[in-house]
Amino acid sequence: MSSQIAGEGWFMLHSFLLGAFITFCYDIFRILRRIIPHGIFWISLEDLIFWVMATGGIFYLLYYENNGMFRWFAVISAAAGMLLYKKTLSLGFVSLVSGAVNGTLRFLRKILWRLTAPARRFLRWSKRIAARSARRAAVELRVRSRELRRRLSSRKISLRKLNSRLTAWKKALKIKCTGWKKKRCDQ
Repeated sequence: MSSQIAGEGWFMLHSFLLGAFITFCYDIFRILRRIIPHGIFWISLEDLIFWVMATGGIFYLLYYENNGMFRWFAVISAAAGMLLYKKTLSLGFVSLVSGAVNGTLRFLRKILWRLTAPARRFLRWSKRIAARSARRAAVELRVRSRELRRRLSSRKISLRKLNSRLTAWKKALKIKCTGWKKKRCDQ
């Protein structure tokens, strides 16, 4: 057998293996999608990354092994490698790996759920206490506001007058403490 035919045979074998490797890389993305559900944006981004990597691999093969010349038998050989890998190993590999990883994650989730049970019980208890305190505070606020209205109406001081008195007092305090009109704070 001549060295040129042997070189073409090696090139065809490398094309076949490259096709199988490209499909294997896509299976990694499929496994990732089964483990972590993706939206359309992330799927598109992953596909873009895959095709850039596949193009780089094909370009490398054609450039270094065949001096940049395009050969149809290389494309057919790569397609045959993809098809053979897809029909034989792909489905079992994807199912096995994604099932094992999902099972492991499910097991870890159960363990984590049991380990965090005391903290979750404490949070539920503190939420009940906070809700009870908020209800009591609301009742107290209603009682005090009724009492304040009763006192204001008994003294015949309107709320508007009280507010204007408070505002005037705040302004006087501000003038006194901030040094407005070159006065110093005496307090």
